[in-house]
Amino acid sequence: MIRSIGSHTGKRVFFGYDRYATADLEAYLALLGVHGQVFEMVDAARLHYLTSAERTCRAIQAEERAFGVLCCGTGMGMSIAANKFTGIYAARCTSVEDAELARTINNANVLCIAANQGFAKNAQIIEAFAMTAYTGRKLDELEYITSFEHVSPAPAKPLDKQPRAYRRTA
Repeated sequence: MIRSIGSHTGKRVFFGYDRYATADLEAYLALLGVHGQVFEMVDAARLHYLTSAERTCRAIQAEERAFGVLCCGTGMGMSIAANKFTGIYAARCTSVEDAELARTINNANVLCIAANQGFAKNAQIIEAFAMTAYTGRKLDELEYITSFEHVSPAPAKPLDKQPRAYRRTA
């Protein structure tokens, strides 16, 4: 995935959300439909950000030509959860510039947005994310990042010396 050049337009779109996005759900689905075939990745019985993030990320892992959009109250929980999956490069974006840079520099394949920003602002962010092409910039750095996915945690080592406690004085 990390070497995939181009924009996300024309790919399958996996959309996960929680209760905070439901007020604007039809608008989100229509907007995302402009960029590809849209699949809602929610558990209707348990509309929760974690189940939506998991379903979305697993679908992207199984589909080469796909990207995801995750929407919860702040976008932070979705981003943290999504980045736990191998091959998922999720970016929480709060501006058009964030979305453009997430694509051009980091080749992100999942956009995490905050429902509390409102649909109008998120629509601009989604457009920028879907339309901005990755051109291969900083590929060596991205490949280095992906190597982290396959590294076992280092065994815990005691500190060489005790950290100095900071005490605030009045």
